[in-house]
Amino acid sequence: MFYFRLNFYIHMKKFTFLLLTAMMVLTLGTSCSKEKQLAKRLEGTWAIDKWDGTITPTGGGIATPFTFTNVGTMTFKEDGTGSYSITTAGTTQNGTINWTNTSTTVTITESGEPTKIYTVITNEKEKQVWTTSYNDANLGTISETMNMSLK
Repeated sequence: MFYFRLNFYIHMKKFTFLLLTAMMVLTLGTSCSKEKQLAKRLEGTWAIDKWDGTITPTGGGIATPFTFTNVGTMTFKEDGTGSYSITTAGTTQNGTINWTNTSTTVTITESGEPTKIYTVITNEKEKQVWTTSYNDANLGTISETMNMSLK
């Protein structure tokens, strides 16, 4: 009887160890593949269908909402670079960006601008929805959401 219990105990420990190891491998593999999936999906040119949010002045004050539709495009290249062309209030801005991503965020940097870390709300083959909040030295706190579709 003692041998049976000891043998059962040893097998259960091995089983538990193997089960935990398999779960860790699957979790690491899944997050890595989700990160790669998002990066691969971003490659290409995206139309910015809607860009909205609020600007809250530094030191408080009344938040000003903004909404723009069909304002331009963002292009993401495989090497982590890209570009944008955005037209608001009759003024077009063009620029280049560097980007990185995790499985749930996209970070965009541009010379002379605050780094923006977007949380990915929707990650579909032909649709992306991102949200962020950041501080701009001139404007205050900006909270924004971008809805994009693959061109």
